[in-house]
Amino acid sequence: MKAQRIRYFYGVCLSVFTAVLGALFISVAVGILSDGDWAQGAYSRDLVAERLFPVSIVFYIWIAAVIAGFVLSLVYPVQEKPVKIPQEGVTLRRLNARIPEGSGEEYFNGLYKVHSEQCKRLKVYGLCAAICFACAVASAIYLLQPANFKGVSANEAMLKMMLWVLPCVIIGLISCVWLTSYQKNSQQNEITAIKRLISSFKGNPVIKVDIKPNAAVAAVKKFFSNKYTLLGIRLLVAVVAVTFIVLGVFNGGARDVFIKAINICTECIGLG
Repeated sequence: MKAQRIRYFYGVCLSVFTAVLGALFISVAVGILSDGDWAQGAYSRDLVAERLFPVSIVFYIWIAAVIAGFVLSLVYPVQEKPVKIPQEGVTLRRLNARIPEGSGEEYFNGLYKVHSEQCKRLKVYGLCAAICFACAVASAIYLLQPANFKGVSANEAMLKMMLWVLPCVIIGLISCVWLTSYQKNSQQNEITAIKRLISSFKGNPVIKVDIKPNAAVAAVKKFFSNKYTLLGIRLLVAVVAVTFIVLGVFNGGARDVFIKAINICTECIGLG
């Protein structure tokens, strides 16, 4: 308890100190901007060094406080209890292995609910994959046309690209977030259905029958569990990434980014 209190008060003090240091940096930047002249170079090296010198003392004290926090964690170690995060996928694999074989209307109704959730998830996976693929194709159609980037300034070309590509990115992101939420709820529903199915056989005789799993679900599971399939997907993603990097280098994108980085460092931040 003593170590936890010390670490707690240290964390509060360091957070307040960090906020004060950030406020000082912001005030210095605002002061330089209000007093300087853009035509003469407001953020020159000499002016920035002169204004930041008083703040640098506070900055060095903050660095010492961070180092002290590292030493404090060694002197007063706190053994935190690991938090178990529920993993629906692992739970499903364990419960599926415990599903008994049986017969009767109650049994087949329970089994139907389990397979129904699996089929619904499979359909949602396909829908989300189709949406992301369509967004990727739409973005590639625009990005692979050099005419969209010729005859206009860099800012205008970037603005037009964002108007076309950004909606595709947002749609793909929303579909993936929705898929994640739906998958979690669907897996929880399947877990509930399996538990009810297993509990219905407690104390009751089980008649063994041949139950064939859903063919589509079994085929998809077999396909994605194959190590060569996973290797192929990873190689495909790597090839696509390298292709876009090479295209960016040849169309001058890497040079533009490098020049912008130089301009930011020399004109905005004030580094030499």
